[in-house]
Amino acid sequence: MEASFEAVRVATEKGTPLLFDTGWTGANFWGHSSGLTTLAFVPATLELLKQISKEAAPLGVRIITGTTNAVYAMMSRDFMEAGYAEAGHPEAFVPEDINFYPDNTGLVMSDVDKIHRYNIGAAVMIGGHNQTSNIVIYEALHATGAMLVAGEIWPNDNSMAALVADYLSFAEENIAIGAYLSDDPVPKAILAGEDLIKAFLIGVVVIGGLLFGLGVL
Repeated sequence: MEASFEAVRVATEKGTPLLFDTGWTGANFWGHSSGLTTLAFVPATLELLKQISKEAAPLGVRIITGTTNAVYAMMSRDFMEAGYAEAGHPEAFVPEDINFYPDNTGLVMSDVDKIHRYNIGAAVMIGGHNQTSNIVIYEALHATGAMLVAGEIWPNDNSMAALVADYLSFAEENIAIGAYLSDDPVPKAILAGEDLIKAFLIGVVVIGGLLFGLGVL
């Protein structure tokens, strides 16, 4: 999260917009085999977008984002607009900076176009991207010398991001971002419940190992 705010400051220093890419989270968070997984990232990406908007508003930094899901596009608009408003700069919100594309190929190629056209100085890519889109976008960001903050869902995407990102967060951390930033008690309760389940399962493994070692099992 702090790295994302740093990305805003880097974009400010370079005088460029910030690219905020949500990958699969903003593409197919339902009606897809990965829907249940990416659905968990929706609150995290939207809350982070809102907080980044609050950070960017007084600095005059544009945030460019896009999605292939119409509902997510409307949600992104609401959260980004709220962020600019809470920062006291509602006039800085530019609806045209939230782009909707018919498919993932259009989104990726548009990202590449904007990276080079605006000479993007910093980017936050959170929510999961497939390897093919990763390579294309990462290469474009490298060409402009952009700072990259990456938070991926899948292990194979994390390995790709680890090679090029300035900051990297993993799936569990990305989900926790939403609970940390939101005032909604539900995400916090979900995380607490998950921690209790993890603690119980770890206890079962430890006790089972001890009993097996003592010959009880």
